[in-house]
Amino acid sequence: TKVMKAAAKMGLPEKTDVESVYSSEVLDLRRKVGNDQIKPVDVSALEADPLREMHNFWNKARDGMPMPCSSCIDPVALPKRLSQVFVIAVAHEPLTFRFRIMGEDVINAFGVNVCGQEVSTIESHGLPTGKLLHETYAWVVDQRQPVAMAGPNGALQDGFKRHEMIYLPFSNGGCQITNILGASVYYRT
Repeated sequence: TKVMKAAAKMGLPEKTDVESVYSSEVLDLRRKVGNDQIKPVDVSALEADPLREMHNFWNKARDGMPMPCSSCIDPVALPKRLSQVFVIAVAHEPLTFRFRIMGEDVINAFGVNVCGQEVSTIESHGLPTGKLLHETYAWVVDQRQPVAMAGPNGALQDGFKRHEMIYLPFSNGGCQITNILGASVYYRT
């Protein structure tokens, strides 16, 4: 399938598909929320130039290393799209995620500001959507490389129908991921 080919191009095992990433509870939640069509895509397949620019920023920041250090996240050096950016702090043992920074476009598209919140506690439309986010970010951590995704999302507000996003892992200078720099672009069609 296209998803498996995209996964292989991203350096992921060909058997990796979205169904293998999520628990059955979260797969059901994805259907209820209306984002079960969001799939991994190759970075080159992204429509949004700002997301490819973020990927280029990440590649430059890593300077030949497997991934850049968290200290490389310099908002001044980021492509000029800070309203589309979010930063997720990653803690280990147990694995948790907390939104540190959330751009205005992200807040407007979802109709809520969850900056400072631990991801697994987030609810939307009366559903525990934080579980979905937690499993997504855990998968990004497991990949240890950029992950791009795209598709329709029923959780979007303000007339938005679909979005593209990129997740870029940053490390502590070693092998442990400490932050995920993300960016999203939202579409009304």
